[in-house]
Amino acid sequence: MSSKGGAGTGERPRDAMSVRRLAGSVRYLAGGTVSGLYGLLVLVVIVVVAALSVVGVGLLLTGAASGLLRRWCDRERLRTGRALGRRIGSPYLRPAAAGRDVARDRIADGTLPRDLAALLQRIVVGIPLGVVAVLLPVVSLQALALPAYWWAMPDGKPADQLFEITSWWLALASGLIGLAGLAAWSIAVPAVRSADARFLELLLAPTRDQELRLRVRMEERRRRSAVDLHSAELRRIERDLHDAAQNRLVAVSMFIGTAQRQLSTGTGDVATALAKAQDASRDALAEMRRIIQGVYPPALAEEGLVPALGLLADRMQIPARLRVDAPAPTGASVDAALYFSVAEALTNVAKHSNATECDIHLNWTEDNGEMRVITTVTDNGHGGAAPAKGSGLAGIESRIEALGGTVTVTSPPGGPTSVRMELPCES
Repeated sequence: MSSKGGAGTGERPRDAMSVRRLAGSVRYLAGGTVSGLYGLLVLVVIVVVAALSVVGVGLLLTGAASGLLRRWCDRERLRTGRALGRRIGSPYLRPAAAGRDVARDRIADGTLPRDLAALLQRIVVGIPLGVVAVLLPVVSLQALALPAYWWAMPDGKPADQLFEITSWWLALASGLIGLAGLAAWSIAVPAVRSADARFLELLLAPTRDQELRLRVRMEERRRRSAVDLHSAELRRIERDLHDAAQNRLVAVSMFIGTAQRQLSTGTGDVATALAKAQDASRDALAEMRRIIQGVYPPALAEEGLVPALGLLADRMQIPARLRVDAPAPTGASVDAALYFSVAEALTNVAKHSNATECDIHLNWTEDNGEMRVITTVTDNGHGGAAPAKGSGLAGIESRIEALGGTVTVTSPPGGPTSVRMELPCES
């Protein structure tokens, strides 16, 4: 008895998994029909722009048309990646040029032919596949129900559904055809989905040559960001030393000089001058501490990344929560980059977002054997933040990209705003 119950219990999850897989396959193929119809509109736009380019007018619209195609391909990468259970990387390089030269760069990077092939595949193959995946079970169920329909008909009156039924043999044959159609549908749809998604992956995923170019471009950007960040830090330290600490040290020198003259002449209040020199030296030390904290905060050096971020959260004027999942060791450069990036993001929240609360989330994950730390700062403000608009987000991007990381800003109008920073744990 118990063995039968155990077998039945084991069968039910497998049955449920099969049903979910079948439903997901139908949803994917039906989504392919919708994507194909949208792709048809994209193709019409591309053809019109290409035709207008012959007379020179379409050249102004080439960048917009190529951008429309790339956005369609990006959506297909997300959809296909979900179907395959893995992420499909983007082969696109960021344009090195601006304005009308963006279109030239997009065409020159070699992704256009494969993007167009994916678009045509979705139109020619994806649209009919989705239609068949949705209509075949409907027609099969109709055929399967035909014997009951024939039985309910008055004697001698033919049933005219898929074909004219005039006898029980034809009614039973229709039911068998419907049953076979359902069986074939349930077997074929997951297989077709898998084959379709894999073929699209071949078209949409970057080739080895494109991956190599992406790595080279990323390494160039990383090196450039590191140099720019280093130069900016040196300028900031120089400015702080010149504008603040140097003035305090000059004041110390002046008060000591005054005391020295008073001692040599025997006039004036030497004690007062020395007291002022002492106060100025304290101010200079405090300013030096502030500058040193800007280079590498003591809390970060003494306690580590998580406690240092906790101190940043505690200093916020609005409620700020710090959540940490499965911490792993990170390098000193990564700790510093994340600390200052989170500090900048929290400053943006306080100054620009009108938020009433914010959340800091640290999570460590493994990607191809490499541990990566993901830090997300989220607020419930009015949104609309973008690196191009300043607000320190461009500085966060430079700091994170200098260590081989990525920054993703999601900030729709009305909020919420989310700044996601991902870095390798050792950089």
